[in-house]
Amino acid sequence: MQADLSRTTFDAAKHFSAVLSQQGRVQLDADANEQAAILLHQLRTAIADLIGPAGAPEDAQGFVIGAVADKGKAPDLTISAGRIYVDGILVENDQDTTYWEQPDGHLDPDSNDRLPNVPYGVYLRVWERLITAVQDPALREIALGDPGPDTAARSKVVWQVAATALETDSGSDPGNTPAKQLDNWLAQFGANRGLLGARALRPDDTDADACHLPPEARFRGPENQLYRVEIHSGGEAWDDRNDNAALKSGDFTCLDGATFKWSRENASVVFPIVSLSGSDVTVATLGRDGKLALEVGDLVEIVDDATACRVADDVPLDTGDSVPATPLRQVVAIDPVDRLVTLDGPVGDDCGPGSRPELNPVLRRWDNRGTATTESAKLKAASDGALPLFENVWIDLEDGVQVRFSIPGHSKATYRGGDYWQIPARTISGDVQWPIADGAPAALPPNGVQYSYAPLALIGTDGTVTPLASTFPRLGKAASAEGTASRAEPAGAESAATASASTLPAAAEASNADASIPTETAIAPVPQPLVPQPFPRTTPAPEGMAGKESSRFRGPQDV
Repeated sequence: MQADLSRTTFDAAKHFSAVLSQQGRVQLDADANEQAAILLHQLRTAIADLIGPAGAPEDAQGFVIGAVADKGKAPDLTISAGRIYVDGILVENDQDTTYWEQPDGHLDPDSNDRLPNVPYGVYLRVWERLITAVQDPALREIALGDPGPDTAARSKVVWQVAATALETDSGSDPGNTPAKQLDNWLAQFGANRGLLGARALRPDDTDADACHLPPEARFRGPENQLYRVEIHSGGEAWDDRNDNAALKSGDFTCLDGATFKWSRENASVVFPIVSLSGSDVTVATLGRDGKLALEVGDLVEIVDDATACRVADDVPLDTGDSVPATPLRQVVAIDPVDRLVTLDGPVGDDCGPGSRPELNPVLRRWDNRGTATTESAKLKAASDGALPLFENVWIDLEDGVQVRFSIPGHSKATYRGGDYWQIPARTISGDVQWPIADGAPAALPPNGVQYSYAPLALIGTDGTVTPLASTFPRLGKAASAEGTASRAEPAGAESAATASASTLPAAAEASNADASIPTETAIAPVPQPLVPQPFPRTTPAPEGMAGKESSRFRGPQDV
């Protein structure tokens, strides 16, 4: 999430159940955001425990796939309206649609988005995307001014239906069924993700440079920051590919592995695009102050709703191939009067990123200026404008902040474009807030993006559709006596299974006094909580109530 955050504090391993505000204390965005994350974690975990990895309600099942015959056009699929839960996340499709018209697909018929030749598997991809007032102006309160400041951002659940080709012959393995092939395909996407550690070190010239913070300080930045390190082009690390040959030679002109970029503002500094022509970009604003402004030399990328929704690369990265991203551009000139920004190269204005105003295009600023240093070498930007990713070396960002990529105990790691880590840096401690393991900065997996997948259907060689999504009866809906009786325990049996998750629908039905439900499956009603009685009135007794003792609190202050 590229919001203007102070830091992200939710940690499921701490098992916090709530954030409790205290009187007279400062309220922080991190506290409110952690409360939302705690509730989402509890809710989605409970749903996943009840439903499983994926499931849809029987009477409101969504994402039912149907094949559309090829009538001189690209093959298509129908996608039904309704709901489905994937890893506990509620996913909703408001109306019937098709593969090519899905709302957040932004597919290109002339690219690899075309459906494969039969047979193939169809699956659902689910993740969350940040939405601000730039993408949705309705979030802005115009009573605060026109256009007025932006306030809170939103997190949106994005779903996309995708497909992958399957083998027609299982070969010597009879268990290599189409359904198994699809499961194996989906299992590859989150495997062996690279790790990152972060630290801040005291600079060598602290004593010589009076502008630096005191010697005991290591992070030298003038303000608290939330650094964001994000993978730009996906793939393996460069040093895994060529034994550090590129690092030793300093030649990064060819894209020979994954690259990364970084921002000291969590990549939240964006400039809405008004128009685009070649290398000239007209923006709505150049920033509200020097800290959040655009300057000559800055690196930027053009992002809109389409590119933001297509960050997921469902490509197994263990093949050794890199997945190039659109190159970053450098600002070479700025006309503050006309708010005209000139980039170092032309940007296609024919349906490319930034050319369609209805997709809310923006320039996003990144703070790496094309170079970085390690203990023994200087990194220059790769051909995509980002920095080459090397493992097992500390890479300097700025002001003493360093990062180190590493493998997660496997022979090699893969890095997917869009994956990111957040690093809070604080001036009062002169350090970054990063977990320590065995006396060294811990190597952690990315904070995001977290994708969830669910198989939907198989399309056979003859075009037949075999659905794969499971369904469940809605809680509280009366079930037939036959269906309920099949889940009942034998008469006289007393088992813990009677109160298991499989009897939850029966419990709800029992609460509705459905006489058709056998008593073996009913769960005793849960006692209702005691209703607290109102406190006594704290005002003096009115006239006519003389002689009755007042219950007014007489302490020196409220407690």
